[in-house]
Amino acid sequence: MPDLDITEYLQAGDTVVIGQAAAEPAVLVGKFIEAAHAMDGLTALCGYTLSDAWERASSGKPRVKTYVAHGALRKLAAQGLLEVVPWPYSRIEEYLASQSVRVDAVLLRVGPPDADGYYNLGATVDYAAVAAEHARVVLVEVNANMPRTYSSRRLHRSRVTASISSSGRLAGSPARPPTEAERNVAANVAPFIPSGATIQLGVSALAAAVAAELRGRRGLRVRSGLVGDWLVDLGEAGALAGDPGSCVTGMALGSERLYAFVHDSAIVRFAPLDEQVASAVLAACQPFVSVNSAVEVDLLGQVNSEVAGGRYVGGVGGQPDFFRAARRAPAGLAIVALAATNAAATTSRIVPVVQGPVTTPQGDVDLVVTEFGVADLRGTSYRERAERLIEVAAPAHRAALRSRRPDWL
Repeated sequence: MPDLDITEYLQAGDTVVIGQAAAEPAVLVGKFIEAAHAMDGLTALCGYTLSDAWERASSGKPRVKTYVAHGALRKLAAQGLLEVVPWPYSRIEEYLASQSVRVDAVLLRVGPPDADGYYNLGATVDYAAVAAEHARVVLVEVNANMPRTYSSRRLHRSRVTASISSSGRLAGSPARPPTEAERNVAANVAPFIPSGATIQLGVSALAAAVAAELRGRRGLRVRSGLVGDWLVDLGEAGALAGDPGSCVTGMALGSERLYAFVHDSAIVRFAPLDEQVASAVLAACQPFVSVNSAVEVDLLGQVNSEVAGGRYVGGVGGQPDFFRAARRAPAGLAIVALAATNAAATTSRIVPVVQGPVTTPQGDVDLVVTEFGVADLRGTSYRERAERLIEVAAPAHRAALRSRRPDWL
């Protein structure tokens, strides 16, 4: 059905959940945004977006709500056209399943169905599958380029209202090489990740830099909401454990090289977040090390991963979930890794008090790592952690941080 008229399936006032990352259906998204200019009150609920079609969105056409301002949504955030919902990633499925958040329609990219009529969800296995169980309308864009992956979650054609076919390449995460500062940060993180560890890294230049430092490790396992091309690098270096299901993720976002790696891979399994951080699995990790970046960290150890320069650029995402998972794992570590300053070295990212929301509270952070060293916050008082954090700030900013720290520290 290549000429599907999306307006035949939508109603004024609908809330539409849209697949994210590789599951974002580019053709259907374009049709949806066109429909939003002609129909009243359409709301998009989306995540990591990469389609250029979002540039055609305007105020209320559609209304755009998201848990994270990544990809194409950053431009909408800068224009004041984005409504951010501060949901931890672990709660999204709960909200959809309980219908605390209404879902009228789902737009999703999938792989071709099997002989039993099940579409493969491919490189993104997330809340969209839950939304599809409760929506009035499910529209899918079937793309043969979607890798076939192993997951307990599938979507049966009996749940699909209508489908179209597409043949476009899967979108990937915009890649840039790590900066020298990020490479130095990664070098300071690496000693805390031994062979045999289970890691969570995400997708960023810093994540790639950390993985580059781990190529000499052996037996690494992965439990990460997002994986990028760094997973292929570790596999090719012989650093990954090779047993089935040793790498568990919810989304793969990168180049065609990554999609080829996860296609029919026995070692990579796609699962929702609750399976990624199941207590029984974490108990067996030796250890579980969660590494996340941030916009800024303050002298209390509070983390802002959402707002920079007065603009929303990130999200709550899975950072609190994975850091709390580290609490449940023997010898688990929750590491915040970030360059000490902005790219121009004019602004410290270690700050007296965070200027944005607190994404992760101070009690859930073990280590803060910059290119200048490691601030170990475990077992510290507020005064001790402030001193340790100042010591890993850029030298040019340390005096100002000491003079501006809260009086009660």
